[in-house]
Amino acid sequence: MKEGKDIDKLFKDGLENPDLPFNDLDWDDLEERLHPKPKSRIVPLVWLSAAAGIAAMLFIVFLLIKPAGLKTGVKDIVKTDKADKINTPLNNGIGNLKPVPAPETGGEIHPNSLTVNPGGIMANQKAQKNEQELNIEAQQKTIEIGLSNTNSLANVVYKPQLPAEINPVAFKDQPLTASIALGKPERVKAPVIKQKSRFVLSILAAPDLTSVQKSGKSSLSGGFGLEATVSLTKRLSITTGAAYAKKIYDSDFNLYKPNSSYVFKVQPTNVHANCDVIDIPLNVNYKIFDNKRNAISVSTGLSSYLMLKENYSYNYAGDYQGPQSFEVRNQNQHYLGIANVGVEFQHKINNNLSISAKPFMKIPLTDIGYGNSKLSSTGVAVSLNMNLFKKD
Repeated sequence: MKEGKDIDKLFKDGLENPDLPFNDLDWDDLEERLHPKPKSRIVPLVWLSAAAGIAAMLFIVFLLIKPAGLKTGVKDIVKTDKADKINTPLNNGIGNLKPVPAPETGGEIHPNSLTVNPGGIMANQKAQKNEQELNIEAQQKTIEIGLSNTNSLANVVYKPQLPAEINPVAFKDQPLTASIALGKPERVKAPVIKQKSRFVLSILAAPDLTSVQKSGKSSLSGGFGLEATVSLTKRLSITTGAAYAKKIYDSDFNLYKPNSSYVFKVQPTNVHANCDVIDIPLNVNYKIFDNKRNAISVSTGLSSYLMLKENYSYNYAGDYQGPQSFEVRNQNQHYLGIANVGVEFQHKINNNLSISAKPFMKIPLTDIGYGNSKLSSTGVAVSLNMNLFKKD
């Protein structure tokens, strides 16, 4: 037991006070093993060299070997054309030679016995060759700069020369120019024949509020009638007509001033009037706005009141009851005694019909009726207008 205790003590002392040498390199090695760093994969140099070589070979093949679809064949066509054209004048010249008279003997020289001068033929061929080469070079330059279409090659290969009998018009001498239009093209409008109305017949209804000036009271009145409008110019017109109207009003008795010698024993407090009137207007209209559907006009003028029947009723303050009513017929006519002012708003339904609304005022210039009252009216006239006659 004692030996075991000594062994335990020995281990205990060794662990409590270890005598181990310290080395930093060992700790770094241990840390590297515990946390290894990922190694970057390096591409071998051989693979890089092989890839570069393959790319270079593909590039060289692409430059040397062109696809069949990209071949234009301009040079081959031009060379063939040059050879044909160089040989053609000589062959044609010999084949088409006609017999000519001999300079000395006066006989004819047959084409088979004709001696061809090689120098003259070569000079002619050389001149034609130079001209053709210049034309071909010009066509090639035109193709290169992109100013020619796909028919340029055909023009190089085949350029027919038409004789004057077949083609008397020299197209090359005609100026082929075109003028470019600037701006928007003008809109062509179909001719429209407008017909304006010379005479317009109107059927109207005109409710209004009628009152005696300074009375402070107004009553609903109104009338209806016919009017005719004559156009003088495009904007100026004249209107006249006749309307049957009811003029109903109330006023204080002190504003009632009849031309009568009758004296009331007890004066009434107010008077109620109900009059039948023929209103004859004469107005001048000026159109300030007009389009296809709507128009606005201002008008002014005078009216004549023809009093047909006047009925006056009297009201008293107390129990006393004097005369209750008084009636007058066809005794008062006021020619051009009323001033008219109005604004008309017109809407066209079609070429023959239109409707209009006309706010108006009628201002008295004289005393109106048996009671000599300053009778005024304010209302709106609504009318249906019909075109009777037209002018072109």
